[in-house]
Amino acid sequence: FYIHSFRINGTKRTRQALLESVIYDALQARTLGTIIDEVRVAADKLRRLDIFQYVDVFLDSSNDPRALDVILSVEEKSRFWIKTGTEIGNDAGSANISLNVRNAFGGAESLEAYMSAGTQTSHVFEFCLAKPINGNPDSRVDISAFSLTKNNQIYSSHDEIMRGIALKWRVFSRIGYHELSYGSTWRQICNISPETILSIRESAGHSLKSSVTHTLIRDKRDDLMLPSKGYYIKLFQEFAGLGGDVSFIKNEIESQANFPLGKGFIFSASLRNGFLYTLNGQQSKISDRFFLGGAQSIRGFKLNGIGPREEKKDSLGGDLYIAGGVSRFTPLPKLSNYPVKGYLFMNGGSLLQMNPSQRILSSIFSLTRAPSVSAGVGIVYRSSILRLEVNFCLPLAAATSDKLKKRLQLGLGFNFW
Repeated sequence: FYIHSFRINGTKRTRQALLESVIYDALQARTLGTIIDEVRVAADKLRRLDIFQYVDVFLDSSNDPRALDVILSVEEKSRFWIKTGTEIGNDAGSANISLNVRNAFGGAESLEAYMSAGTQTSHVFEFCLAKPINGNPDSRVDISAFSLTKNNQIYSSHDEIMRGIALKWRVFSRIGYHELSYGSTWRQICNISPETILSIRESAGHSLKSSVTHTLIRDKRDDLMLPSKGYYIKLFQEFAGLGGDVSFIKNEIESQANFPLGKGFIFSASLRNGFLYTLNGQQSKISDRFFLGGAQSIRGFKLNGIGPREEKKDSLGGDLYIAGGVSRFTPLPKLSNYPVKGYLFMNGGSLLQMNPSQRILSSIFSLTRAPSVSAGVGIVYRSSILRLEVNFCLPLAAATSDKLKKRLQLGLGFNFW
């Protein structure tokens, strides 16, 4: 068996080269079963490119009894569209709008201009051009330019301006989702008052980071915001020093496992770890450090309230951290059919800055000596767009520099640990 002809009706702006790359494997098929499978795969790829309203498949007999004629009937989506929305996460909220051009040059490219304003991020502007590789919706390359201003005054007396460009390759594999990128970012620490502590003032001014990053995500949870089973793993690596004035390696691991216990009971455990090591023998910059604490991070502590702090006021961040937690979710009486659960939790972690002249093992041992720990009870509600927690928190162990959030704490967002 073989395909005698393969026609795609309804295309106006889509280039022939894109369509040929999508149907190539189907044209190589030589058995009836393989032809049907490959045609189904090609139609699915066209749907997931997000440039057609629909893709209908027709198989017809050919003059040759060993051949088939394949016809795909499609309708292209509108070229221009606008999207607005709100985002809530990490104890912050924002409103956004994006202007999009679909199938911009006929090869399933997308052009997007994105603007956002919020509480912690004063403004964001990003322009991005993305293109699938060989017509594969699971493998895309994009180039972007961005500018954003972060308002960090709530936990550290400064703002940060970042402007940069990035080139990214995103691909799905059997292991999970990969993102490989190269970016160059100009950063500025600004809006520092005369009363601001010395450590923050020393970070003021400009810096340029040029780095390569890789992210791997494997998510097998049955729900993003309130999973009842499955696991999640995220690995992040960054190497900075390909130009600019900062040089470091940075690694971060996030993991979560969820186990159904029957009758609506769920057990959840999470563990995270991060490591930042400068390669030039200098102290790391505050823009590159980790921060820890808050309703979505470690309950019972204020946003970024754990770790080094100067004069008990401004959070300085750290180069090394570990955090973990366990939770047991339980159905509530008469509410078992609703996305509402009660739960008990215990979580904790530790964050510290590394001295470049100090041995790494010594810093790791210091990390585990006196973690900050809290426990409590709460109610969680999972809506269609976010997760809401109302918690009663009791800090059990804390450093003198930590900022506590005793009793009631409200959490809004997507990812909770």
